[in-house]
Amino acid sequence: MKKTYTHEQYPSDLKEIYSVICQMNKIDIRLKSRLRIYIESRALFFGIARKLTKHPHDALGGFLDRDHSTSMNGLTTFNNMMETDKNFREAARFALFKCCNLLEKVEEDSRDFVYLKWNDLTNEQQKEIKKLMENLLNANEEKTVKKIESYV
Repeated sequence: MKKTYTHEQYPSDLKEIYSVICQMNKIDIRLKSRLRIYIESRALFFGIARKLTKHPHDALGGFLDRDHSTSMNGLTTFNNMMETDKNFREAARFALFKCCNLLEKVEEDSRDFVYLKWNDLTNEQQKEIKKLMENLLNANEEKTVKKIESYV
């Protein structure tokens, strides 16, 4: 059952995440619309809110005037889009970065650390990281080839 609260009763962290998502896409994600931009934006809200806060699904859904099942479905959509859509993944990383700054939280992601600190690394360190990544990619390709051959 959907709980009804006034939006002033919700925690400020949900309000901050909501404002970041709405400002990014220049839409209000509380509107009842099935357009793709709204669905993806709501999924982004649910994914980031779940990652950065401890609020249950009924609180997240209630914040957007929905119920808990919408929140759970939005989280599933978020995970699927993160795996398949590069543009969504970039938007999610940008939104997560902005939300972490606003909420003063630290989201550990080694890719971001290397990307942000790349210019501070020496040439030898950069070469070592590139070499490690190439070895990792080559090892993954060999495993994939072996898997495909085993199914034949």
